[in-house]
Amino acid sequence: MHNTLMSNYKPRKIEFKELLKIEDWKVKVYTISDDQGFNNQDFYNNVINKLPNWLNLKNSFNSTNDKIAFLILHKGTEGFFSLINWWVGKNMLNTNIFITDPIKQSNFKLISGDGLAPCVWELEIINHERISWTNNILKSASSPNYQKYLDDTVSCEI
Repeated sequence: MHNTLMSNYKPRKIEFKELLKIEDWKVKVYTISDDQGFNNQDFYNNVINKLPNWLNLKNSFNSTNDKIAFLILHKGTEGFFSLINWWVGKNMLNTNIFITDPIKQSNFKLISGDGLAPCVWELEIINHERISWTNNILKSASSPNYQKYLDDTVSCEI
């Protein structure tokens, strides 16, 4: 259990990094960082190496999906967070959250599943992805525009 005192809210930078092809998946990659930026290539590379395994994780409801995901890498107060997300059953979000110690950047501990949910900065990306998914896929069910969804990204400071 992390026993961190809450500090005053400070804006963080959200940045779309790249669209990856991992096996038969397409993955949008985002980073979130404080004013010093997200400058940790080793952690980034370690996460990318984990993606093939993470994309095979199953859920208890319905693991059918479109092989499209978005990854959030967040340099947080307690450590580095990795959130891998994809839509299941077309309208529900499957999310797995991992934490990594900044010193042992190749060790990932799954921390979701006990009620933990994304933080306020991560929810900004999730909300953008929800709106894009709704507009480009769900509202166009007869001819979903996956490419338009993949091209629709967000970068901002919040």
